[in-house]
Amino acid sequence: MSKPRKIAVAALTAAALVVPLLTATTATAAAPKPTDPKTPSIPQKYLDQPIQWSVCSFDAQIKRLYPQAPTTDCAKVKVPMDWANPDAHPDIEVAISYSKATGTSKGLMASNPGGPGGAGLTLSAALATEKPQLFSDFDLVGFDPRGFGQSTPLQCITTAEALNALPVTPDYKERTKLTHKVEVAEAKLQADACAATEFGQFVSSQQTVYDMEFIRALLKARQLNFIGYSYGTWLGGWYADTYPSKVGRFVLDSNMDWTHTQWQNVNFDPFSGQRRRDTQLFPWIARHADQITGVGKTPAQVLAKYNGIRASLVTLVKAGESSVRGDNLDGNIYSAIYGNVRFIRATMDILVHDEYVKDPSDSGEIEVQHVDRAWARLSPELQAFDTLAAIRTRYGVTAAAASTTAAAQVDTAKSVLADARETAAKATSGDQPVNLGAIGTTVRCNDTAWNTDPNFYLREADRMAKKYSFFGYMNGVPMCAFWKYAPQDRNLDLKGSPRMLMVQGELDPATAYEGALRTHNDTLQFTRFVAIDDEGQHGQYVGSASSCAEAIGDKFVFGGELPGKDQVCGTSPLPAELSVYPVDGPVDGNAVRLPKSRANTGKTSPMLQQVLDTVAAGALR
Repeated sequence: MSKPRKIAVAALTAAALVVPLLTATTATAAAPKPTDPKTPSIPQKYLDQPIQWSVCSFDAQIKRLYPQAPTTDCAKVKVPMDWANPDAHPDIEVAISYSKATGTSKGLMASNPGGPGGAGLTLSAALATEKPQLFSDFDLVGFDPRGFGQSTPLQCITTAEALNALPVTPDYKERTKLTHKVEVAEAKLQADACAATEFGQFVSSQQTVYDMEFIRALLKARQLNFIGYSYGTWLGGWYADTYPSKVGRFVLDSNMDWTHTQWQNVNFDPFSGQRRRDTQLFPWIARHADQITGVGKTPAQVLAKYNGIRASLVTLVKAGESSVRGDNLDGNIYSAIYGNVRFIRATMDILVHDEYVKDPSDSGEIEVQHVDRAWARLSPELQAFDTLAAIRTRYGVTAAAASTTAAAQVDTAKSVLADARETAAKATSGDQPVNLGAIGTTVRCNDTAWNTDPNFYLREADRMAKKYSFFGYMNGVPMCAFWKYAPQDRNLDLKGSPRMLMVQGELDPATAYEGALRTHNDTLQFTRFVAIDDEGQHGQYVGSASSCAEAIGDKFVFGGELPGKDQVCGTSPLPAELSVYPVDGPVDGNAVRLPKSRANTGKTSPMLQQVLDTVAAGALR
């Protein structure tokens, strides 16, 4: 363990990336603090409902990975659509999974993979395949949050006519009047679609927190233990604030700034995403120039190559010769760099698109030859971190083999609309309904107040696009600008909660270190903070790149022991490397003797990796 020291955000030079200023002009920062909603009681009829358990469809996969695992059963349980008014709407269902501890149980352990909207039915068991002591020490419960996965789905309903009327831009990065028009139109359509059913207003963090408490009570657990990643930290913080006496051992990993607004969180993403790409991915590619053909030997050359590929993609789209977009490439890279081992996948994304612009297909889409030629440009050592079959499936150029874990295709709100427009184009009438599916941004709209002026977001996206050339434009106009329901917000003070463990990588692309630190500073009496220097992976505890952070988490989860002070941990090398390359980021670890850590083998439990990949792929939805 490293020597405890004060954790601070380093001063940034004029040439460095700068955190977006969060001032009173930023959305609703000047608004009064919200009032906590009244905590509802659980009507007895829900606790008395019969539960039809059956062996989960993924139980066999669990036992292949860990033959001594207990059987995991699944069920769907009824909960009110609105816990504040249980009789005002039809009930909905929440899908849950459950297994009994194989040893003496320390209690009930739940988890959430992030999102909002990440399906978590398999996560608790997947975590235990990586860390089997979870199977022996805890009764494990997984659940798909309301609105998502196998729970009652959120339906975002629009019409073919509305979709066909949407304007189109060749590149969201180009901040033109056309792009502005497109972003406003798309945001309004999504907001109207996700508010089209009565369920839309109740797909929120607060309602999900009530569901979590119901699951604890239904399973007759004294308290709830919890491991939450990304948006799961938001959910965990809200649960702790709502039910402080029911909080057991909470690990909040890769933290959102969960004491602030949803907008303030998403406004960090362009900054943190670019920092991860520019300080870790591109230098890593450059260091492996002898193993990656034709991308560049320096970070500057890699950047120039990337920008050249992207510009060629946009040119082809503008010429009407291609549907392979530059902004989709940005989204692919952003989601891939959530994980260190996925640097190989991000590199493949660059290579595949390079092959495509060299030889565009008549179909206007990426085809199997582009993927195969790109794969051949990786050395066997790097190919060992992925599979050609998975990459082919990622690009939809061939069906996955039965034994292959497919690479999830990136699923953004914009790609959802593109797919829906294809459906609408085949409609037989304009009023034909089209379901966009469950858009996770609905949760963000329901959670905290948003600025209702679309021009505010247009100005911000234009400004961020200039400041952060990679993905500064990513937020655009959110559907929350047009959301018609009042937020179901709360003022988080955690009064009465036991101390929780926060774990945070320095260079996380999806949950900025600076935001996590700010939440910790807001909750100093109730949280202990573990920073991981020179680490950018999103998701740290369980299969961590840092044995130091893993050990701290284990002591807390299995022994109830927190460190006496905030800690700084070291990490392990990136894939196919033997040393850690320091980054001058917000944790200045150069003057601290950091602990040695195990090598990064990239051999996380495939079931856990699949859960994390799926959440990363849908992070922009």
